[in-house]
Amino acid sequence: MTDNYNTYAVGTTVRVKAEFTVTGTLSDPTIVELYQRKPDGTQLNYYFVSGTVSKESEGKFFRDVFVDASGQWWHEWFSSGVVGADDERMFYAKRSVIP
Repeated sequence: MTDNYNTYAVGTTVRVKAEFTVTGTLSDPTIVELYQRKPDGTQLNYYFVSGTVSKESEGKFFRDVFVDASGQWWHEWFSSGVVGADDERMFYAKRSVIP
């Protein structure tokens, strides 16, 4: 996952990641979901089953997020089934001071 306090420029793409393990071994959950809240409060939901979350390798998933607003961006990974996990993180986005 990305660091909780990373800062990115508006207009860039940020890759948010999740790793799921069972007793230290990377494992695929039965269900993988990503919930995202933009700075304006809009919530977006993404699901591996629908193809809006991608799999990098066993137990590793990601989504590329286009940053279109400044402020705090929250994302929460949720999994269930073989691997049950819930992890919430955030990053900041800011506009450039140079036009």
